[in-house]
Amino acid sequence: MKKKEISSKDFLLSLLYCSGRVDSENEPIIGRTKLTKMVFLFEKEIQQQFFSDIEIKLPDFSAYNFGPFSKELFDDLSFFLSIGFIHEKETLIPISAAEKQEVEIGFDDDWMDAGFDESEHENVEMEYTLSPQAVKYVKENIWSEYSDNQKQNLKKFKAQINAISLDVLLRYVYNRYPDYAKNSLIANKYLNKDTVEHA
Repeated sequence: MKKKEISSKDFLLSLLYCSGRVDSENEPIIGRTKLTKMVFLFEKEIQQQFFSDIEIKLPDFSAYNFGPFSKELFDDLSFFLSIGFIHEKETLIPISAAEKQEVEIGFDDDWMDAGFDESEHENVEMEYTLSPQAVKYVKENIWSEYSDNQKQNLKKFKAQINAISLDVLLRYVYNRYPDYAKNSLIANKYLNKDTVEHA
């Protein structure tokens, strides 16, 4: 029997669509860095355990300036922002150094030429949600591909990540996956001493 397939773009929409800490669809995710690490951790810790019967084509990650980074994920996010499927809204949370630099390297000149300007938001984190059109798309085309158990695990995972600060999340990712922190400019801030010694 052939596995169901979900593209990286559809998974991104699924992650934004599902509820998390509150039992309401389309719970926001704050910041691209948190979103990036969320997709990374899903691949490393959740996918094989709970989603082995679905072929989810997740984006590739590499060790970059602030830990695991995916240009493909940023491109998917850029695409959905450009067509209005994903909305971004300013928060009152000051942008982290990691977020600022990842934004600078994450979007290529094509998106900038198309009028996708990040400079206006460079001082605060952005909140990401789906548009009503995207919510309808996920309900009709994607969400039913997951089992009830998978939906619950995805919600639980999103709730756990949304509940912690970016600092706590980065500390966890860096120490659990030090190979992805080897090129980080802020590794000393987050890596435990024993992790550095065993790297």
